[in-house]
Amino acid sequence: MAPAIASVVFSLLLLPHLCSSYRTSHNPGSRRFILQSSNDESQAWTPTETCSSIPWGRANGNKLPLMHRDSPCSPLNGAGKISRQALPTDVFERDVQRLRTIFAAAQSGVADTTAAAPAPAPASGVTLPITGSDNGIVLGSQDYSVTVGYGTPAQQLPMDFDTLRLGGGISTLRCKPCRAGAAPCDPAFDPGRSSTFARLPCGPECPSVCDGSACSLNITFPRNHSVAANGTFVKDTLTLSPSATVASFILACVDVDNFHITGSSGLLDLSRSRFSLVSRLTSSPAGNTTAAFSYCLPASPTSSRGFLSIGGALPELSSDHAASTPLVDTPNHKNLYLVKLGGINVSDTEIPAAQSNLAALEVGTSFTFFPPAIYGALRDEFRKQMSQYPMAPPYRMLETCYNFTGLPGFFMPAITLAFDGGATLQPDVAQMLYFVEPGYVCLAFAALPEVFPYSVIGNRVQQTVEVVYDVRGGKIGFIQGSC
Repeated sequence: MAPAIASVVFSLLLLPHLCSSYRTSHNPGSRRFILQSSNDESQAWTPTETCSSIPWGRANGNKLPLMHRDSPCSPLNGAGKISRQALPTDVFERDVQRLRTIFAAAQSGVADTTAAAPAPAPASGVTLPITGSDNGIVLGSQDYSVTVGYGTPAQQLPMDFDTLRLGGGISTLRCKPCRAGAAPCDPAFDPGRSSTFARLPCGPECPSVCDGSACSLNITFPRNHSVAANGTFVKDTLTLSPSATVASFILACVDVDNFHITGSSGLLDLSRSRFSLVSRLTSSPAGNTTAAFSYCLPASPTSSRGFLSIGGALPELSSDHAASTPLVDTPNHKNLYLVKLGGINVSDTEIPAAQSNLAALEVGTSFTFFPPAIYGALRDEFRKQMSQYPMAPPYRMLETCYNFTGLPGFFMPAITLAFDGGATLQPDVAQMLYFVEPGYVCLAFAALPEVFPYSVIGNRVQQTVEVVYDVRGGKIGFIQGSC
């Protein structure tokens, strides 16, 4: 981790939750000193950032620019295109809803009901219930999106992406004609403009169980009131980049009012379910050097330095800046990307309770959550090493908070997440802390309920690291400082 840390010595670190800039330097004793330099909110977007269409990172021809939905470069954040008041901007509430959905999926065993050809049934369509929470494909719960092409010629559409199989584990896309409603129809896919568009008939390819000629679905998301979507399974050409296309890619064409209130056109399923894009890539005759996908989440919502690489050459995972950990397959969670924690270090102190705990890598959850025993040990050691600073009241689910008002700077221990095989994640200051307001900061980790089956590694601690999902090779790699 030393090279990645050294790269930020005395660098300007933008912290969006505080709207302040900090200068950070690394101490060889695994501690960082943070010096508050200003409260200039204008520095949250600097002239050095440009909305370039060229992705940041190693060029391999398959990288899509990846944007946080709050990025000034994101198509979901265009002037006047979206009402910020309409968005579920409370990251805490969105994380709670997401955890409820993950838990419901874990309780159901996340069985892949589409793994075999569906048997005939009298009911038409398939129902995908999610109880007590919002599914990841609606209500703007995803932070990151990419723009892909669908159809011939390709229609460019912004789509969220997800690595966790929720509901049916199927990519979705809003298609015309759209129902009349308050939200505009665009951006939406227009089947009438594509020469390669086809509706999916009932049969072996259909993800649904149906008894008619059309392969269709119904999606139900109970919340305060039910929100239902009608969909039809279709196939067309998916264009990821000029050099990467997927012919006859199956997704659900959905027609519903306000289906993606962030302005996203749909969701790209990157889970391990049968009809996901990942399964399509790993079942292709390509050589073993092909990685299913990788992503690098930008350091902050204001940064445009992020990318999603799909179907590119497998990056080198044995250098000083990279390492990998085996994917863990379990009968009840075979479609999830689970890895095994080897331990957690707070500065130079190891938290042994974290050993051999399964963890799910998550892009739809912001914070990182551990079972109570692991979180409690992490919290206690962090507080011990921060005992010279006055604590502040808890903020929402974050209970380890500090008041740094009036201090010119402070020392903070580094936290390292270690995984089997030697791979590690060491989040930087902006990823490790949540800045409530000037001087009021909290540790961005929280406890899970006892019944939760595994830890959840949220997107904050993954920022600036290229996470490589080598599904064919059975491992996940981490390449430090890729964006």
